[in-house]
Amino acid sequence: MDTTELLAALPVRTEEAICILFEAGAQPESSFLAFKGRHEDRLHSLYIHPQLTELQNYGPWLLAVDDKEQLRGYLEILPGCVAVIISTRYPFFLAVQLSRGCTIVPPEGAAVLVRFYTGHVIGALAAGAQYDWHAYLFNGITQWWLPGDVQWQRLSILPSANKTPTSHVIRLDKNAWQQISDRPEVSRVLKEWQQMSTSLGVSPCAQRLMVLKALNKAESVGLEHPADQMLYALCYLNGGKQMLESEDFYTALPKVVNGQIRLSQAISGVSY
Repeated sequence: MDTTELLAALPVRTEEAICILFEAGAQPESSFLAFKGRHEDRLHSLYIHPQLTELQNYGPWLLAVDDKEQLRGYLEILPGCVAVIISTRYPFFLAVQLSRGCTIVPPEGAAVLVRFYTGHVIGALAAGAQYDWHAYLFNGITQWWLPGDVQWQRLSILPSANKTPTSHVIRLDKNAWQQISDRPEVSRVLKEWQQMSTSLGVSPCAQRLMVLKALNKAESVGLEHPADQMLYALCYLNGGKQMLESEDFYTALPKVVNGQIRLSQAISGVSY
């Protein structure tokens, strides 16, 4: 993934720290434990709540980085990198601060464990400047970078509106919760695709974006039923893009839309 803009934007001031946020579960547990053993003094888990500590070997960690060259090196070899964060906070205190984002309280119900650092979730949280928790979650963070399809992209973080916040608990109203909640098709396609070799090497954040694009593509060609949209998306993601854009498939597509044949038949070339 292209790091040109990211590396060019790194601070020169020594009071700002560079950290990589990554998911330990993106690599085999034995590999993570070996990495942890070599970088013990640089690593800080976000799963510090007593109920989450047993999940640390699979959850999010901050890795403190010294400089641009070291950052480039880690990004090339470390699986599961989901953010690069520039902050005036010491890495340990930043990890404590960000740990509050791991649990979110929906409009109805108890707190739930959330991968808050994924692109669509952190984007919605960064825009919630009117809430008390915004000031706590983003305190001291000057830059937040997310992996995109081809290059790292900078997150826009609105200035916190409340200068005297009183609660760090992230409680979302119905509208905000809907923004971060996926429709069931997204989760199902993502889970299925992650079992396929074509998903390997694609970052978790980019995987979700690609699933969304594939589902949107299915909808744009006229497929209305969720089952058809999911099948189309999986075929698209698993190397079938050229076939799905072929003249033969587009010839068969109206029959699928009108219910004359099944999508699986059109894909396999049966009953054209």
